[in-house]
Amino acid sequence: MTGEDPIKKKRLVICACSKYRKLPQDVLDEAVKASSSEGVPCEIVPDLCLEAVSGRTIADSELVLACQMRAIRAMFGAEVNCLDARKVSPEAVREAVHALAAPPDWIPWFPVIDAARCVNCGKCADFCMFGVYEKVDDRFRIVHPAACKTDCPACARICPANAIIFPKSKEERLNGALDEPVKPSPADQTSFRERLEYRKKVRLFRDK
Repeated sequence: MTGEDPIKKKRLVICACSKYRKLPQDVLDEAVKASSSEGVPCEIVPDLCLEAVSGRTIADSELVLACQMRAIRAMFGAEVNCLDARKVSPEAVREAVHALAAPPDWIPWFPVIDAARCVNCGKCADFCMFGVYEKVDDRFRIVHPAACKTDCPACARICPANAIIFPKSKEERLNGALDEPVKPSPADQTSFRERLEYRKKVRLFRDK
């Protein structure tokens, strides 16, 4: 799975305060450990004060772990999301990093491709109207997972190799619970053809 949109990528920025070493080691260790386990990008900056005078900016998608919240906000802007490393507990750091891992307003409903079954036919990309799939390096891949519409497993229904998995689906043939592949039903195939014909008509109308 590649690509970031429409999920805004969150990251953790840690000021190591290398000259004065004001950052407690247990807090630093927990922040790095939590970032790794949660899959949140983490950047350790030797001296954020130096970065500030060098012209660095802090994005609203970044959480800063530093030794002086008021100073950081004065240097980078009052709206900077910041944790005071001298006052926060390792547990609180872990919770803050966890909150970065997945946006609260996004339900993680998305497809997963079983590479062992995928025949790279491209029907998923042709069928999906939301741009979830794209061809990358001659393989069809899930590039924009959060563009998938919640509770819509239609692409998995028409996959000829039963290679598309929706882990949150209640149907066993779609959620990966069955060991043997299940081919699409005649009804699914008919629906697929109708959907493609409709899309072709829409495209022709737009071209005119």
